[in-house]
Amino acid sequence: MNDIKDRLAKLLATENITVRHSSKAKTASFDVKGRVLTLPIWKEMDVDLYDLLTGHEVGHALYTPGDEWEAAVDDGVNRNILNIVEDPRIERKVKGKYPGLIRGFTVGYRSLKDMGFFGALDPLEIRELNTLDRVNLHFKLGASYGIPFDESEYWVVDAVDSLTDFQSAVDLAKKLQIAYSSDM
Repeated sequence: MNDIKDRLAKLLATENITVRHSSKAKTASFDVKGRVLTLPIWKEMDVDLYDLLTGHEVGHALYTPGDEWEAAVDDGVNRNILNIVEDPRIERKVKGKYPGLIRGFTVGYRSLKDMGFFGALDPLEIRELNTLDRVNLHFKLGASYGIPFDESEYWVVDAVDSLTDFQSAVDLAKKLQIAYSSDM
């Protein structure tokens, strides 16, 4: 069965990426330089969660340029911040290219939330998270989940939502790294 799923990932990525399944992986990942998609082996893995993880990482395969990613990180851009702003951009693009993944993303993120993947998500605890962590949750769980932001933070949500290319993601990550260095 994994062979069929691996082929699907390669077809979506439009290249012969390497697909690995690992019981040690805490989450899915994509090595943009080595072109390796790693998927976790979880007993709770259903079709929608698998589609989410595969679709998300294929989004990186298609839309996150490996050399530019490495150059940005080598230039001092915080990899976590860059990933927070890059994820919504690549997810919008991959769902636009493959609309059949939309349901998997929606249901898959709901499953991750229900599994406790993002933590307890108690409303009081969410308010205590730093801005960037709340931005990450906002884009993963959807606006309807109601992640709270102060008036002074909405510019970040709007800026992430408007990213169209990788260089704009790098530029925003640099800006956020300066603006929120005390949160890190």
